[in-house]
Amino acid sequence: MKAKQRRNSGKSTLADVARLTGVSTMTVSRVLREPEKVSPQVREKIEAAISELGYVPNLAASNLASSTSRLITTLVPSITTPGCAQFSEALHKILKPKGYNVIMAEDHYAAADQSKLVEMMLSYNPAAMVMYDFDCNEESNNLLLKSTIPVMQVGGTIGAPIGMNIGANYGLAIKQLINALALKGYHNIALLCAAHEHHIVQQILSGWHSSMLSLNHSPHRVVSSSLPPTVETGKSLLPDILLTWPELDLLICTSDQLASGALLACHRKGISVPAQLAIAALGDSDIAQLCSPALTTIDIPYQQMGALTGKHLLAALEGDEVEESVTLPTQLIMRGSTAIN
Repeated sequence: MKAKQRRNSGKSTLADVARLTGVSTMTVSRVLREPEKVSPQVREKIEAAISELGYVPNLAASNLASSTSRLITTLVPSITTPGCAQFSEALHKILKPKGYNVIMAEDHYAAADQSKLVEMMLSYNPAAMVMYDFDCNEESNNLLLKSTIPVMQVGGTIGAPIGMNIGANYGLAIKQLINALALKGYHNIALLCAAHEHHIVQQILSGWHSSMLSLNHSPHRVVSSSLPPTVETGKSLLPDILLTWPELDLLICTSDQLASGALLACHRKGISVPAQLAIAALGDSDIAQLCSPALTTIDIPYQQMGALTGKHLLAALEGDEVEESVTLPTQLIMRGSTAIN
């Protein structure tokens, strides 16, 4: 009886790279995991062979086989979540030079699938997990606690984080914006809040209500939408907002993207900004400066969040003590969308 042969998948293997370069598979593996421990000449030779053969390392398998993972998993509601791009870029700049790779997964605001997503990402045996603007249900919390890996929750401040928390206080940010614009003479103010994670929405609404009541302004003009915080959402919702509250003189949006959409809708309807309706937002992303007029907004330090997250993770992975919670300051940026002559 013939011995059963292993089917050839047609893909290059670690052994193929080792044969081509005349080194051991252990040396090839070390170049992939800890390149700084291999001489530049050998490393260049192996990297050239990897390129020639088109070899793609199986990160999941190598992480499971090794007690030291070089993978950081990141969970986000969506890659279009405000600040996600800036945060991710800053995080990569800190982790990549240290030999860590980052992969990202999104749940598209689907809370029902959250624990399955967390479980799947843990199956990669990551060194740590980052959650950006990502709420965790009880089942997900238990999975993460049992994993014993460093967990970083980033975005808004959290009273009792699973592991570490770096973020901005969105409640204080919205207060900062309302108080400054009330001093400029705005009275009939509305809030447009799209789909953000629950803890961030809670902070924003709490800050909105307390600030508006302290100014003796009505806090009832609130639109909470389940749609994502995008330009299209802001553009589509503005007409109904103006129809409901024609007296409106200021619209505050919970993201620059929402505000940009509302601004676009104003241009299309011939509404002068800020003469007839002023618009402000949270975020200070690139789009805030590109609008015409440019958006008044609160600078949420997304890049600083990313860089600090990377540094805290590296320290935690080295066994150093790090702060459990860090609250980053926000800054008011006044621009033309709220100017009063």
